[in-house]
Amino acid sequence: MINKKNSLIIFIVLIVGILFTSSVMAQETVELEMWHAWTGQDAFASEVLLPKIEEFQKQNPNIKLKIQVIPNDSYRTKLRTQAAGGQIPDIMQTYPGSEVQPLVEAGLLMDLEGIIDYWTDDLIPRDSLSAYTFNDKVYAIPAKVNYTHFAFYNKDMLKEVGYTVWPETYKEFKVMADKLKAKNIVPISLGNKAKWVLQSIYISTIGDRLTGIDYLEDVLAGERKFTDPAFIKALDVIKELADEGYFNKDANSLNDMEMRQAFYQKRAAIFFGGAWDIGGVIETAKEENMNVGIATFPQIEGEVAPKALSGVTGSAFSIRSGLSEAQKEAAIKFLKFFYSEETYVDLLRTGSFVPAKVDLPADISPQFQEVINLVNEHQIGPVYDAVLPINLIQTINNGLQSLTTGEMTSEELAQQMQDNL
Repeated sequence: MINKKNSLIIFIVLIVGILFTSSVMAQETVELEMWHAWTGQDAFASEVLLPKIEEFQKQNPNIKLKIQVIPNDSYRTKLRTQAAGGQIPDIMQTYPGSEVQPLVEAGLLMDLEGIIDYWTDDLIPRDSLSAYTFNDKVYAIPAKVNYTHFAFYNKDMLKEVGYTVWPETYKEFKVMADKLKAKNIVPISLGNKAKWVLQSIYISTIGDRLTGIDYLEDVLAGERKFTDPAFIKALDVIKELADEGYFNKDANSLNDMEMRQAFYQKRAAIFFGGAWDIGGVIETAKEENMNVGIATFPQIEGEVAPKALSGVTGSAFSIRSGLSEAQKEAAIKFLKFFYSEETYVDLLRTGSFVPAKVDLPADISPQFQEVINLVNEHQIGPVYDAVLPINLIQTINNGLQSLTTGEMTSEELAQQMQDNL
């Protein structure tokens, strides 16, 4: 016979077994929906970030990531649309400043203050998180510092028209561009179909230089206006580049990937891109035996911040608020794995700038070292779509495209910006 003492022991063993089994089953069934915009076209994504996600899945078979990859051109719109209905994924790539702010204000994102010391103690300076910080709470961890403006140029094509170095001034640049046109070479490959390129890559740096790096904050505070002559002059630069035929004729029909391809296929001498392009340009130049130089926009007469270079942190993930405890634990585990010292060192190897305090690896390419030296000559300035509210981002994005088609003047766009403020 089984006495009471043995029955109790058997009962306890059974309960422990059931609890253990339930715990394991729970671990096995944690699912997280993830959205990001990394299609694998860029070296930092294909060589570091995407493999990092795959490695996490291999090491954590009990955490199932249901991943949706949405091309960058449509990602922001889709996330904004879903957020309006409160339907966002569990882990999502978020963009800095005014892009992520509405999600924070709607209470859709989990603040990371409970775990932020994991990074800020030794790896990431708190200041590097400012673009994702609201009311002293952090809502995302960035992987990169995205300088949004570089000029990538084919040295051999410029040499054809007598230039062995990048022009120092905008006036010299226009002379060079005219010479390229005379040889039936498209001076600049532009892909502005999604409308953000002229704003993020062009006007952010050109505007910062002519208006000063505090200009946008001053405008939003009511201390300056979009109708100020310095801002109109910055818009005039964009209009002139278009009016003089320095862009390809189908500039507003191409996306940013097609823009790069035109350059790689030697259908244009120059394209302006961001830090996210550096690794891919270096690698493609090596594969295609292209002689590529990297610079920034030439000096424009009247600049007040001649060394301004637009930049902001990016490639960040946020976590949705309201997750179950199991999902929350899994999401935090992913963030800690993904944003590691190893990740940041590997990103440097691909030619990416990082917000973390890590040593430069000995094997970074000489070309990237040159870019680091170039960046060190500049001061970081704001990116327009990381500072302006959504309605003004839409206004300037649409307006810049209208400048290139002749549908709007610089003064009209400046007034529209001021009216919509």
